[in-house]
Amino acid sequence: MTAHTTDLSSCTTAADQDITDVTRSPGPFVVVHSLTTLAGVNLNRDMNDLPKMIPYGGVDRMRVSSQSLVRAAREFMRTDGTHDAHNALSTRLLPTKIAQHLEEDHGKDPADAVPAAALIVTATGLGINLTDPGRTRALTYVPDDTALRLSRLVASHWDKIRNAREQMEELIADAISPPATAQDTPAKKDSPAAALPGSLVSAARATLAPGTVEELAVFGRFLPEIPYGRVDSATDVAHGFSVDPLQLFSDDFTAKDDYQDGGVFSGAGMLGQQYLVSGTLYRQAALDRRQLRKTLAHSGEDGATVEALAQRAERRWTNAVVRSLPSSKRSRTGSPPRPILAVIATCDQALTAAPAFESPISPPAGIEAAQRLATRLRNAGLRGGVALWSAPAGEHPPPLPEELTVEDW
Repeated sequence: MTAHTTDLSSCTTAADQDITDVTRSPGPFVVVHSLTTLAGVNLNRDMNDLPKMIPYGGVDRMRVSSQSLVRAAREFMRTDGTHDAHNALSTRLLPTKIAQHLEEDHGKDPADAVPAAALIVTATGLGINLTDPGRTRALTYVPDDTALRLSRLVASHWDKIRNAREQMEELIADAISPPATAQDTPAKKDSPAAALPGSLVSAARATLAPGTVEELAVFGRFLPEIPYGRVDSATDVAHGFSVDPLQLFSDDFTAKDDYQDGGVFSGAGMLGQQYLVSGTLYRQAALDRRQLRKTLAHSGEDGATVEALAQRAERRWTNAVVRSLPSSKRSRTGSPPRPILAVIATCDQALTAAPAFESPISPPAGIEAAQRLATRLRNAGLRGGVALWSAPAGEHPPPLPEELTVEDW
């Protein structure tokens, strides 16, 4: 069943025309390599609020986790100006959002909307905790219009599912109000979702199907509870690491109280400390064009539509991977910079260039890192693509593979 259909008659966007577009270059894989110099940041912190690190080549390096890089790329894709594309979202608050739609769009009482939302979510196969019915048990990754579509589905069957709604309301009330004694513990009851019409259950589950959602086709998902839950990822994203040794330093800061000059008190309003790093970050990510098309083909669209969707998804992905970085404390550490060198290439095998940086580079590392990357890629079997060069004035790009078009940006 097709979860979404997309009108491709006006797919051309600013992202489509971006300099990172390599859709015309042959090859089953698209691979992105980039080098970005960062100063005084903490893009990805550990449980102790320290910048993450990785030992490599006998020294500690700055690290930005693959999960963090994927999150940044997904968020970039959602704001890239492709307004007619369906995106996805990760959330545990799906029942809460459904209840909000029922209240705001369909005029339902909050007391009725909450159990109705919980009912339809359990009908999809997702689990909820009855003591907190506004949240699913696990984080879900679903099309961004799922809550809206499920709310409309519930509203259109409102009277027909009255008994099931009331039963769900009773289950929630029993769960929230614990029994006075062990003898008062109520017997476990079957979920009222089991009594819903099969057509309603099927329609509810279909809202979670990936359909033509390009974000899901690119990044995949694993929701073992539901049909359509597994979507194989078409992309691999490596952990980013610095080509130079870790340069960790402490930033001690003072916050001033605006009333202290009035004689109310003296001294600092607050003292604090944060840890920052500097360095040149190497990142690598790859897109499997075949897997991308295989996933989109499950939507039931015709071959021409699938191909158009796949090409647009690739353009959006390459643009996001090249331009995005985790935001961290952006208001205190600055906006993410443009890479010194970004290579977007097609190939038969998506190889990393990490071995080029096993021997750490003494800072300033950017120019030597670009030279090492260029040397490594000359033997990587590239079939086409573009190299984007953005370096200090007077610095010329290193000799790059002849398969690449070199552009200043």
